[in-house]
Amino acid sequence: MAQLLEDVVGVNRAGLVCHPYKLTRGDKAGQYSYTLETNNNLDYVGIDEAGLRLLIESGAFNEKGRIRMLPAGCPAGAVGNALSVRRYQGKLLPVR
Repeated sequence: MAQLLEDVVGVNRAGLVCHPYKLTRGDKAGQYSYTLETNNNLDYVGIDEAGLRLLIESGAFNEKGRIRMLPAGCPAGAVGNALSVRRYQGKLLPVR
């Protein structure tokens, strides 16, 4: 199973609750993948858990940006959707 950050929540088009996951392949393997752009699928950056949490807590995802996420129970190596953060540590965004 994929390693998920379960206290970071997004919702996919099917209505499933999803969480950021560590990539298992490519130059970002072992990292989470995000973009602070809204309409560009090319500018994803790899980041560790601490860095991703700092970005969320700083408000970087309050208005824009997306993180690659998967529903719980997906196998490791699955490719997720890029979703907006809806909740962090049980709180709706914006987190302040």
